[in-house]
Amino acid sequence: MSSSSDVIPASQATGSGWLATMGTAAGWAWDGLKVTGSVINDIGANTTRNTVCSTATVAGGVLGGWSGSAVGAAIGSVILPGIGTAVGSVVGGVSAGLAASKATTIVTDRVLDDCNYDIETISCEKCGRGFRCKIYKEGRETLCWRCK
Repeated sequence: MSSSSDVIPASQATGSGWLATMGTAAGWAWDGLKVTGSVINDIGANTTRNTVCSTATVAGGVLGGWSGSAVGAAIGSVILPGIGTAVGSVVGGVSAGLAASKATTIVTDRVLDDCNYDIETISCEKCGRGFRCKIYKEGRETLCWRCK
């Protein structure tokens, strides 16, 4: 059993503790910028879909990264305790985070397309045919893809 004198405060810890803290802060800042950019785009287009998609993608990536990091650390600990734990955590977290983020983007887009979220059916001004206009992406188009 360890005594309280065996515990090193986080402020005095050496090694990669500061790197993990900086990496986490940089990740949160990057994700915040992505969501903020989507909000700005949506305000300009008078939509909300970009914000919903980027928020879902960030959440999926974070949850995937956390779970992948835990699994990678566990596998790394079995293979080579210590360094294997650190390497497994990073590799598992990054790969699972990227995969979860991509999967979340695909699923979110398909579900929102099926719900016609920020998609309108508009008649083409030139030929009169109806077409689906993705307002969140293309703005309010007046011509179909055939007449552009």
